[in-house]
Amino acid sequence: MPLAAQTGGGVSLEFSQKPVLMECEQGTGEPCFRLRFGFVDASGHPTHVPLPPVRELAPRTEIQVDGQPAVPFYAVASNAQSEATQRPQMAMLLIDVSGSMLKDDMAGQTRFDAARQAAAAFLEGFTDGRDRVAIAGFSGRNVQAGIDGAHFVSTRSEAKAELDALVAPERRNNTALYSAVSIAANRLAAEARASHAQARLLVLTDGTNDVQPQAGDDANLLTGNEGLEQAARDVEKDGVSVLPIGLGSEKTLDVSALTRLGTRPPLITLDRDTLRKAFLLAQVSQMSDVTVAIKAPADLNSRNLLAGRLLRFRAKFTLADGTILVEDRPALWAAPPVATPSFHEEASEAEQRAYIGSSRIGETSPWSLLRPLLVFFGFAALLAFLWHILPRWIWPERYQAKLARPVRPEYWPGRDAAPPIPGHYVPRPAPPGFEAGAYSAQGAMRQPGENTIVRAATDFTVTKTRLN
Repeated sequence: MPLAAQTGGGVSLEFSQKPVLMECEQGTGEPCFRLRFGFVDASGHPTHVPLPPVRELAPRTEIQVDGQPAVPFYAVASNAQSEATQRPQMAMLLIDVSGSMLKDDMAGQTRFDAARQAAAAFLEGFTDGRDRVAIAGFSGRNVQAGIDGAHFVSTRSEAKAELDALVAPERRNNTALYSAVSIAANRLAAEARASHAQARLLVLTDGTNDVQPQAGDDANLLTGNEGLEQAARDVEKDGVSVLPIGLGSEKTLDVSALTRLGTRPPLITLDRDTLRKAFLLAQVSQMSDVTVAIKAPADLNSRNLLAGRLLRFRAKFTLADGTILVEDRPALWAAPPVATPSFHEEASEAEQRAYIGSSRIGETSPWSLLRPLLVFFGFAALLAFLWHILPRWIWPERYQAKLARPVRPEYWPGRDAAPPIPGHYVPRPAPPGFEAGAYSAQGAMRQPGENTIVRAATDFTVTKTRLN
């Protein structure tokens, strides 16, 4: 069910980082996710809210993973950087100029014009002389040259001029999304390293990766699942913050690809105001935010079960004053299309301690107390079966009772003798083989030095006993 909110003053949550897959505890292989969200006002600007104490952050946070609720086992809040400690920004706006950007479904404007207006709002947050920005268009032709030829400028007026000079889309243009993101991330990272700035890449597109070399597009452009994974690895290697913005719907866009390419949750919209808010949020260096860690739901508790999945994360948070906030848009996480996902990061020491502590708390239920006893008795029953019952089923002939049956007294020699006289003792005859006449009463005593001679019985059978 959807998360409901009682928001005050238009404040809402905004995921500031896409979900991160990590190992709950080292060596266990159990998947967990780390999420980070901040708070923004109705205009999309970061705002401060009354946060509860640290110990109450996790209980006041509810996360849904594809509709399944999950309570975080770890939560921590961080503060925004002060103006004095903020690093300069090095940004690039990568705007799709394919033919579909000429559609006029943005409140009477074409998608391209709406994108340029939203980008202009983004430029207002730059500081002249400190921040630098470049603007590049991309299609399926001259991708490398177009991105390499973009100029990094240091004033808003210069950036506005670059935006106005951006080449308009052409009907014939296709979309080399994967290659454009990979090339732009590489160049942006190189520029940022030289100036020790924060690297930010905003990618705006309205389609999927579509290249056709036979129609005039560049050769050797990234395509298919291999191309997507290569571009995602390049983004991760370069350490660039990537915000994908899709103009359209989940039916017309490759949401899974945008999620894989971005380091922040992608924005999917055809609304001009929402698009403007996304650009405003992208210029924030670091918000006051909350970081939480959750365990994957029971039906996704292994990396094999996550293969090929696209997960949607929703968040609800209760402030110190009781106000309930939800996010404006879910955070998406996508696994590689044809491979088992690997852990992106290791859980921190604090996260591992919190995970172990939450696991121990869960083990105090009556079932957890009875479980060791049931396991013990189960093993005992198994051993008894293997030792006493199973062998008798496999080798029944070895366990048949072959007991000697003594000859009943009424069948001994002398059974026809006269009945005894009452009051007189009459000895009973000895059983066969034990008659007194069989032994010499006057025989000499055996001496210690005499040897015992054992003779094998010639008429021995396995069923014969001494008494039969």
